[in-house]
Amino acid sequence: MSLKKIVFGMMIWIGLLGNADPVRPETAQEPDRFDLVGCIRQALRSNPSLEEARLGIDEANVKLEAARLVRTPDIELFNRTGIVQDAVGDGVTGDQIDDEFGPFNRLEVMFTLPIYTFGRIGRSIKAAGENLDRQRASEAKTAGDLILDVHRRYYGYVVTRQLSEATESIHKNFAEAYEAAEERLEKGDPLVTETDALKLKVGMSVVTSSLHKVRRELRVAKASLRQIMGMDDRVDFAVADERLEPVEFDPAPLALYLKQAREENPSIRQVRAAVSAEESLYLAENSKYYPTLLAVGGLRHAIAPGREDQDNPFLNDDYNFFDAGLSLGIKWDLDFWKTKNSLSAEKLRYLKMKSRLNGALDSISLSVEEKYHRYTEKKDNLEASFEAKKAGRALLFLNLTNFRLGIGSGKDVFDALSLHARVDGEYFQAVFEYNMAVVELLNAVGKLTPDAYL
Repeated sequence: MSLKKIVFGMMIWIGLLGNADPVRPETAQEPDRFDLVGCIRQALRSNPSLEEARLGIDEANVKLEAARLVRTPDIELFNRTGIVQDAVGDGVTGDQIDDEFGPFNRLEVMFTLPIYTFGRIGRSIKAAGENLDRQRASEAKTAGDLILDVHRRYYGYVVTRQLSEATESIHKNFAEAYEAAEERLEKGDPLVTETDALKLKVGMSVVTSSLHKVRRELRVAKASLRQIMGMDDRVDFAVADERLEPVEFDPAPLALYLKQAREENPSIRQVRAAVSAEESLYLAENSKYYPTLLAVGGLRHAIAPGREDQDNPFLNDDYNFFDAGLSLGIKWDLDFWKTKNSLSAEKLRYLKMKSRLNGALDSISLSVEEKYHRYTEKKDNLEASFEAKKAGRALLFLNLTNFRLGIGSGKDVFDALSLHARVDGEYFQAVFEYNMAVVELLNAVGKLTPDAYL
């Protein structure tokens, strides 16, 4: 093939490629970013534990409606259709007709309506209503615990990422200090010894291991946050906060928190509603000693065209009749021994639940007081840790600067790096523990509610 043909063919291919649409790389979609409130909202929408609590409320609503329906009449319909032998005449001269059969239909509609039950129905309705309040308190407790857990995992992820970045910075400082120590050793600097260089190398290795560990913990923390938010493993996301800062919190007096906890804590509300429900059931059981006044009525109709209708009121005709009426009735369980036994059992359940409430009130008071003092402790620790962090960074800057200028010792820079790593980690932990102390106190007094975030 001649060179001219080769060049001509290349020009054609270049022309075709020039007319083709350029291949553009696909732009990666930015992951959704969630702040703390966004994570809580996502968890409240998607976490299965809260869905189970909501189903418990629906079930309690159904039971309450069932208790209310006891006030409505019980209506029963019974209808029979069949074949019967034809008959003529009356009760004295009448007779059946051989080999002749015809249809018959018999309809009965009966109803009973409780008029007065000595409080049995009303107290049963009240017990069902208290059970509904109990389920609502259970949902509030589940939601509060869920919100608390989201705080813990969100703060944990942010502080772990922050710790990862700090560890990378410390690793970089160790590496730079080690290189500087090696250079000064080669120059015969008397302020740097072989031991100093080895210490810096060991420190760099230790920080490398710590960096691997904290990166693993960061991946686990993100997966944990994703799980509680109810997100699929394949869905990526990011958090909005780059750093974990202490939350702003103006505490109320301890006495106010103790009062709020005894009234608003979901666990206390649960037990208090259970006590009221058991009391209502006990009083409803006590009503069984008394009769129930009923309205009773109904309609009865039967027809058999092949049988002669009997007009005599003293004759019983099972195939042609019609009657309807309304009357008053009394229903009374006279087995008082069984009533007494069941009443005693119900009373014991009530007293047991009442005792549980007293224990829960004592427990929540102790818990709130402990969390309040824990908050005070963590606040003081945070302030002290912040001052230590500032001093540690200043010391590190001074020693690193001196070491780079050739006027500092290797021991000083090693000690400064080690101290900086320790006080930085303690500060991050102090911020996390302070924030969690605030949230745990709010949860104990019943302030972590979905209404604050939705």
